[in-house]
Amino acid sequence: MSEESKKNGWGGKRKGSGSYLGRKNKSTIEKEILAEEIKQRVLKAKNVLINSQISLAQGCQYLYKIKKSKKGDKQNRRPELVTSQTEIEDYLAGECEGSEDEYYYMTTERPDNKALDSLIDRVAGKPAQAIEMNGNLNICKVLDDLEK
Repeated sequence: MSEESKKNGWGGKRKGSGSYLGRKNKSTIEKEILAEEIKQRVLKAKNVLINSQISLAQGCQYLYKIKKSKKGDKQNRRPELVTSQTEIEDYLAGECEGSEDEYYYMTTERPDNKALDSLIDRVAGKPAQAIEMNGNLNICKVLDDLEK
């Protein structure tokens, strides 16, 4: 910096410029507030989220009931998802045999391997992953690749 610049006050550190040491930017504070809100919501719903992830890892099963149409109707009715706990328990115990008017069937959804891996990693710790590296660098090969 020249002597003339120093005399005129140009350049260099100016008094009162910049942010205070240790003070966070407004955008940083907003991000931290948002992250804390998300963290609190996840913590409140942790049991539901864990159960959902376990269900994904195991695969899901759905019980449907179809009521047959009456004679004269040309279409069967649409399947209804059974949500009654007692009706599901009766079906699993073999007590819901259906009738001429209705029948039951069960369908499953395949387990989600990512959810299973995630749960195991949380409990047992993520296994170490080996990354193979060597210190050899063939500069001629790199230059040839760049030319292509």
